[in-house]
Amino acid sequence: MPIHRYAKVLLLAPPIGGALLGVAGLAVGAGLIFGWGRPAGQSPMAARQIAMVSGVAQQGTIAQAAAGVVAAAGHEADGVAAASSAARATAGEGRVRAAHERGDGAVPTPIAGDEVGFLNEYMGRPSDDVVHEQRLRRLVSEVAPDVPFHLGVDMPLSSAMESMFEVSNQPVQVRDGRYAMVFGRRGLTGRGRAVLWVDMQRGVGLGAIFFYPSNGEPTPTLTIFSNQVNQASLKVSELPAAFVEDMTRWAGIVGVPAITTRYFINAAGKKTVLAHEEDFCKAAAGSTCEEMNSEAARIDAEAARFLGETNYASNATLRMVGVSAR
Repeated sequence: MPIHRYAKVLLLAPPIGGALLGVAGLAVGAGLIFGWGRPAGQSPMAARQIAMVSGVAQQGTIAQAAAGVVAAAGHEADGVAAASSAARATAGEGRVRAAHERGDGAVPTPIAGDEVGFLNEYMGRPSDDVVHEQRLRRLVSEVAPDVPFHLGVDMPLSSAMESMFEVSNQPVQVRDGRYAMVFGRRGLTGRGRAVLWVDMQRGVGLGAIFFYPSNGEPTPTLTIFSNQVNQASLKVSELPAAFVEDMTRWAGIVGVPAITTRYFINAAGKKTVLAHEEDFCKAAAGSTCEEMNSEAARIDAEAARFLGETNYASNATLRMVGVSAR
């Protein structure tokens, strides 16, 4: 029968035409599901993944933003995406937000502008002059997770920070009208140091305490923390680029060794190793660079073992090792 007669039948008999079209639709659907017309050896999942990758490639914005953060921090891109379109375009907070988002799927709430903007008023004033002001104490509580920290004795982490501000006359600094830093020290003759860092534009805050534990655990230690990160573990390259820049400068001034035990405490109070990602042979090739890489790996392994034995407690000390083993 000529093809025009088939067309005529379909037009004059809608029920028949509908049924035939339905059968054709089922055949096409089966072909898509079972892979007819797909290259040999390609699974349905692979086809879906190719479609997804194609869609992501068209968007491009997340990958570009992640690459921008990595370039600023000087590290390889690791696929971390920012939690909002504004964060994707800003190296200052994108990775902290992404780290939190990977932890529980929730977008962290930035610290409100009026809760951080007052730091501009503190610029140039010594830490021991502003530490007792209620606004600063509230901010420290916002940034520091509500967990115990062992600084000679157990105390709230926020109290540990405030105790170090009380004996520091170093002026509060504000860089580029945006990044504020309040500095602390442990005792008038102690070697411990602390810093509270806040991106006042994005409402992101982190803190750091460097000191020398003396109870047998790894020493010295640099502990970085933020109440806006809920990720189980973190890399230095996932921290805001501006924070890494300021921390590197601060560490050089106060004498934090380039290779030292580094921890991170997240919002849940879990302490993990902030491992060395640096390749010291790239930074400064020489006869000792391989030894430095080896020492960094050894320190990270020792810190990981210690935290495992103390159940990743925020106030981990050597005396917890026997307790956690029972």
